[in-house]
Amino acid sequence: MKTLIVLAVLAVIGGGTVFLVNQSGGWSTLTGKAWAITYEVEAQPADTAVDLTYTESPDRYRKETPRTVTVSKPLPWQFEVVINAGEQAKVEATPKGDQVLSCRILLDGIKELATSTAKPGQKVTCETVTTS
Repeated sequence: MKTLIVLAVLAVIGGGTVFLVNQSGGWSTLTGKAWAITYEVEAQPADTAVDLTYTESPDRYRKETPRTVTVSKPLPWQFEVVINAGEQAKVEATPKGDQVLSCRILLDGIKELATSTAKPGQKVTCETVTTS
């Protein structure tokens, strides 16, 4: 009798889990693979404001296309995001004058994945696709 009760409880828990996962998009949308990405943008001359656009994953546990965020920030600028495996990490900066902009994308704040320096007054872009 105790075995039957235990089996019934396990069946209810298992069925509830399957129901909840299916309600939130199914098994194929769940992931735990994500990259800790650091974006960096600098300018010469320093201490200037620029328009920045970068990508970030809205949820590290779900396969979703990264969203694009646009902000205006002073430089130097550094920001940490999470990018799901297999998705594009990208940062762009547009100067408001003749500054020379440079950018980097770092993995775990250490390993350089992308770097670029633009011509004076030109937009700079760094991008890479994370491996799965």
